[in-house]
Amino acid sequence: DSFDTISSVGSNTSVVHYKPEKASCKKLSKDEMYLIDTGGQYQDGTTDVTRTEQKRFYSRVLQGHLALATAVFPEGTCGLLLDAFARRPLWQDGMEYGHGTGHGIGAYLNVHEGPAQIGGGQVPGNKIQSSEGRRRILLMPLKAGFFVSDEPGCYKDGDFGIRIESDILATPADTPYKMSSQKFLKFDYLTLVPMCRKLVNVSLLSPVERQWVDSYHLRVWEELKDELTGDSRTWLWEATRPLEA
Repeated sequence: DSFDTISSVGSNTSVVHYKPEKASCKKLSKDEMYLIDTGGQYQDGTTDVTRTEQKRFYSRVLQGHLALATAVFPEGTCGLLLDAFARRPLWQDGMEYGHGTGHGIGAYLNVHEGPAQIGGGQVPGNKIQSSEGRRRILLMPLKAGFFVSDEPGCYKDGDFGIRIESDILATPADTPYKMSSQKFLKFDYLTLVPMCRKLVNVSLLSPVERQWVDSYHLRVWEELKDELTGDSRTWLWEATRPLEA
């Protein structure tokens, strides 16, 4: 594991960094939200991934997640500016979340690792007290090769919490126009975990967003189907079908 798994159900999912304890944990229920945030250390990289479940909230968080994942931006843009990409769909409904949208991920190091950061939240583990040090983190320019998370969320106190987190890699973007020597970047989407189809309100998604999800699920199926058998393979097939109108 790259960190202690956050596994929560019902009202416990509204606690951003919840840790199950015997005295406060709850039993799984089909009628309540379930959130799992887990990661592992592998020879070819370190992961940090969240999937969860509830419709309009989930759909807005998904839209914010995709807005960051598909962003194209000038190299050197600071993560603080990209933060608004992920928050805009939530702001439309008066939603907000009180943590950063993304953090650097170290290979065999800290799963929350600076200085790369997307958003205004403090990177856990970075013990920077001075305002100047914090300012450097917030304005750190993003460069090709930065490996970061994409994790907008929304938490209704005492009720449920939603976070969709995947790992993305900043890479050079081939733009249609080159009006200067300025280089542009995009993100390669690395995580292969299906979204929760039954919680997506398709009417909220644009055609481009819907196409992205369907294409992504096809990719997940094609890349993982031969690794699974039996019930697991059947589950993956059902989880990666096109969204239903």
